[in-house]
Amino acid sequence: MSESDSFIDEVSEEVRRDRLFKLFKKYAWILGLVVVAIVGGTAYNEWDKSASQKEARLTGDVLRAAAASGEASALNAVIEQGAPSAVIAELQLANVLEAEGEAEGALSALRSVATNLDVALVYSDLAWLKILMLDGANMAASERSGAYERLMAPGAPYRLLAQEQLAMQYVRDGDNEAAIGELTAILNDPSVTASLRSRAQQLIVALGGELEPESANG
Repeated sequence: MSESDSFIDEVSEEVRRDRLFKLFKKYAWILGLVVVAIVGGTAYNEWDKSASQKEARLTGDVLRAAAASGEASALNAVIEQGAPSAVIAELQLANVLEAEGEAEGALSALRSVATNLDVALVYSDLAWLKILMLDGANMAASERSGAYERLMAPGAPYRLLAQEQLAMQYVRDGDNEAAIGELTAILNDPSVTASLRSRAQQLIVALGGELEPESANG
């Protein structure tokens, strides 16, 4: 490379540096905003996460205190706050009212949870199961049938417990054969718990049915 070429290259490099420096000076404020936004966003996310965890702990403490008191007024206070745990408070309220003999109030609380489209399936299904247990005999046939269809769908969290309630409904209707059929299906389900298995076996015997050898030994 000749000295003239080397000189031209050096001049070109200096020109590029000068342009880059001018561009940096011109747009440095944009870079600063980007950095501030990134740092600020990270800081906000950490703060929000910490605040959410703190709120969850406080809400949990309030709910535990309300449940421990066993007073409907304390649970109603949690429900009125509209906190994420309000649905749990409402289910607990139903238990308190049921224990106090206020069946209508308990059913009202349960229906509030069962028909709330924003409630997680595990809670709304639990509310429907409790409704069937408390008032299945008095429900309209179409509503009762719809509740059982929902609760006994494949993968539903309380499928076998709902099937047990259906067997009890058949007993109330005087259809012991259908009840035994449902109870036998429960015994043959691989996910049946020991307590549910025991109840199903006892009811089958009480209804005059016979246990299959595998079920009797289970």
